[in-house]
Amino acid sequence: MRNLGHCISAVLASALRNLDSSQYQNFKSAFNGVSTLVGFTLMAPYRSHTPDTLSYMESYPQTFHRTKEIFLEFCTWKATGGQANRQDRELRELMTDERAKEVRHRTVANRCRLADQERVERSNRWADSIRCDNDFNFIKMLYLTHFASQVRRFGSIRMYSTELSELAYKDQINDGYHRSIKNEAAPQILSHYGHLHALGIRLETIKALSKVEGVIVVEDSGMEMPTVPSRSTPRQVLKGSMKNTSTLTELCTARDIHYSNMMWEIRRFIRQTAADHQWLPTDPTELGLLPVEGFAQLEIPVPDFQETDRFQIHRARCTGTKVFRNGRSRNDLVWVQTGGEANYGDLRGRVVARLLAPFKIRNILSEAAAVHRLALVRILDPINGGRFHIPSGHIRVCNLINGRDMRIVSIGAVIGQAQVIASGEKQWIVNHRIDLRTFNEIY
Repeated sequence: MRNLGHCISAVLASALRNLDSSQYQNFKSAFNGVSTLVGFTLMAPYRSHTPDTLSYMESYPQTFHRTKEIFLEFCTWKATGGQANRQDRELRELMTDERAKEVRHRTVANRCRLADQERVERSNRWADSIRCDNDFNFIKMLYLTHFASQVRRFGSIRMYSTELSELAYKDQINDGYHRSIKNEAAPQILSHYGHLHALGIRLETIKALSKVEGVIVVEDSGMEMPTVPSRSTPRQVLKGSMKNTSTLTELCTARDIHYSNMMWEIRRFIRQTAADHQWLPTDPTELGLLPVEGFAQLEIPVPDFQETDRFQIHRARCTGTKVFRNGRSRNDLVWVQTGGEANYGDLRGRVVARLLAPFKIRNILSEAAAVHRLALVRILDPINGGRFHIPSGHIRVCNLINGRDMRIVSIGAVIGQAQVIASGEKQWIVNHRIDLRTFNEIY
């Protein structure tokens, strides 16, 4: 259900993008209702709140209750559905009796037209009956209106979840019973849970001590890094070295990239970067002689939202034209930081790009023989300057029509993976509700 919430608003905006004037108001109500619930679930786990975030948490339930009528026919209790079906059967029998009393000699066209009218009338009455008797008066919807006041009184409610109590029966009773000898099981269940509780406290203590001693934990990688001043966070890492990519020519051949485009972009990148004694030469002949190593994966450490010592590892794949695990080829979409926050409207200086070729290149012509980690990406053009599309509440991107769409960037400028939803031909909706950090930065 949580994963559904991360993508449902963008999928809904894409699925209902082509509407006529009669459908627009219903779409607006449905989209506002879904967006407010998704926004609330993303904002509630914040570790710290401001008056603005608390006002959002108060306005989200209010907006949902103003637009919830569009969902009433889908929130049907068992008794309500049974009553509506019973009324539908009575109406159908009444219509059948009325037809039997009328003149029997009717044309086929008249009978078909009458059947269609009756079907529409029955459907409308069934929907009206459902809407009249349905409601959202259940406890979990009532909870939402109290979150903001609870935060003001008691602070952050990151653990405000019913999942813990719902899983308690399994963790505290079922698991202990299955591990007992089934004879006088109660003391064995309590002993088993006590052991688990003690071990859990010990693990949390070790984790807290590791933070005090200056160790950064990297999620999903089994890696720890000391928090030294010179390197306090993990760096982007290139993995999956490719064969036969020892020069730029071989790299372009392996990735099916035109060599002239690669050379143009890398020379432009060199000119735009501050020159020093370790940088690359601008002469095409010298560049073509430098040793290169291509890679198929870029690991990007992304800090958790409102966490300074925990990182999630995003693994961006890049296989070129080769298939990935017996499926299609993969050239993942990533976020690239290209400038200050004043650029690209609500995107705040970042753009969505497709990863084409991450590689290392060594400048053997300099004394230091420095290694530079670069990536060739294809930029997607933000529609409307990167500002939100008001009807759908999302930012849209498309293929760049005019100018060059390829760029060479340092892998340090690749700050995470991006998710988009197809919306028409060569257009995509940027899903900024995929995680807490993206939701907070693009809002």
